[in-house]
This record gives sequence, structure tokens and C-alpha cells, in this order.
Amino acid sequence: MNVFVHSLSILTFLGWLILFPVHAHTSMIIEWERLETAGKDKKADAEPVPGKNWTDSLTGIRFIWIPGGCYDMGSPPWKEGREHDEGPVHEVCVGDFWLGQNEITQGQWQAIMRINPSFFLKGDAYPLEQVSWIDADVISTSLNERFKGKARFRLPTEAEWEYVCREGGDSIDFAGRADLSQLAWMGENSLQTTHPVKTRKPNRFGMLDMSGNVWEWTQDNYRPDAYAHHKKDNPTVMDEGFFKVIRGGGWKDASGALRCVNRGFERYTSKRADLGFRLAAVVDMEEEGKRPPIFGIPF
Repeated sequence: MNVFVHSLSILTFLGWLILFPVHAHTSMIIEWERLETAGKDKKADAEPVPGKNWTDSLTGIRFIWIPGGCYDMGSPPWKEGREHDEGPVHEVCVGDFWLGQNEITQGQWQAIMRINPSFFLKGDAYPLEQVSWIDADVISTSLNERFKGKARFRLPTEAEWEYVCREGGDSIDFAGRADLSQLAWMGENSLQTTHPVKTRKPNRFGMLDMSGNVWEWTQDNYRPDAYAHHKKDNPTVMDEGFFKVIRGGGWKDASGALRCVNRGFERYTSKRADLGFRLAAVVDMEEEGKRPPIFGIPF
């Protein structure tokens, strides 16, 4: 009796495959491939070696090595378009670090997180948006587990972000030296939507989309008078405030919001269709024998 039932079950299953061969095969394989790709811990195709650029093969995130240095952060009172929270101008120094070449894309996010929260679901090459400051910390934690002893991931500080946008602190308004329409997707040319990353011109560090496309979370809490209290080496503001600094402007903004020195802010739990992030990384000091960067790690 049991053999008969078992044989009948096999025949029923084979009959189902005959009736629906393509659908059954396709759905099973696609689901398996998606989970396997997202869940498998692949080895990076290049190790995060200090002084060198590298790419994580699991996510495809390209990290650019940024040599540290000192610069005058903020904008002077006479600068056109200046906001009150952009001063006073003050010298700061940042240590060496890596910074993601572009804003985290939907494809890069899904390589680890699987679910895509973006409003503009237009493809893997489009910037991730509708993610909170907390969400950025989640993906950082995942990468920290994979690269422990080599690199430590987080959001860039305000000082680091502006340093890179201004190509090491030069007196430039936007993230590059080409015409702004060639550097950024903004209200004037975006058609009110995001665009694929790496479709505008880079700055001299090789960074893309630091002006426009989507705003970017930074590590710092927002304080309008933060610059009056910054320390010189690796300044950052980390307190119990609810608002975090965002930088770079987005697809629906006028040019003034895209300036390297412009400071926006948003509640750390907020999710917007014009707000994403890029990741920074520093040498993981837990690795035995590592020499610390010149100015330490701003945590």
C-alpha cells in the first residue's frame, strides 16, 4: 500500500512537470540563484591594502584610497550662496581613508541585503535611496564582519566628505571642475528622477556623484554651530541628537544645494527618494601590528 501511494505521488509530480515544464524550471532556478548570490560570502577580488584602491567582489563597491591632509573647512561670509551654518572657516586635518567611488547602488545593496527599498526601482546601476542613517550602519556591520582585521567600514564624517568633494580642500564649489551639468544630476537636468551612477564626470580623486543624484548621509550629528567647536584632527560631532548631516544635494535641487560646503540635515530615521549614502573605510586597528593613521580613527 505504501509503495502504491509513493508511486502515485511520483507520477503526479511528473505529470505536473509535463503540463508546466518551463514555468516550474524557471521559477525554481531563478529563486535559487537569487538566494545563492545574495547569501554566499565571496572572497574580495582585491584585498583592502592601505594606499591602494580596491573593489569588493561581492558587492562591486569600488573604494578609492584618499591620502589624508589639512584644509580650511567651511565657507567665508562673502561667498555667494553661503548659509549661516557653513562657518566659521577653520582648519581641520583628516587621516588616510578609503571612500566609495559612487553612491551605493541598488544592486550593491541587494548583494548583501536582498530587499530593495528604493522608490525608483529602475535597475542595479541606480543609486539606492529611501534608506535611513540606521540602514547605512547595517550594511557597514556586514562588511566589517567580512573584512575584520583589514578594513573597518562606516559613513564618512562631514570633514572627510567635504575634503574629498573639494579635491583635498581646494577652493572649488562643486565636486569637479567641469560645467555643473556635466558633473551632476540636479533639478535642471534630471527630469525629476535619479540616474545611473557613473554617468557624470568625476572629480580629481575619481569620485562620482558627490554633487547631485541623491543626498548622502554622513556620520555626524547636525549642529548649526558645529564648526565653532570642531577639534582640529578628524573632527566629528557624535551626540544624542536626532538629526544627522546630509551632503551633496540631489536630483530635485537647484545648484546651491549641490555645493561641496553646503550642509543639509535630516532625522536619522528618515527615508527619502532623494537620500542615499556612500561608504568610507579605515584600516582596521584590531589587526595585530597595524600602524594607526596619522590622526587616528574618528569614532
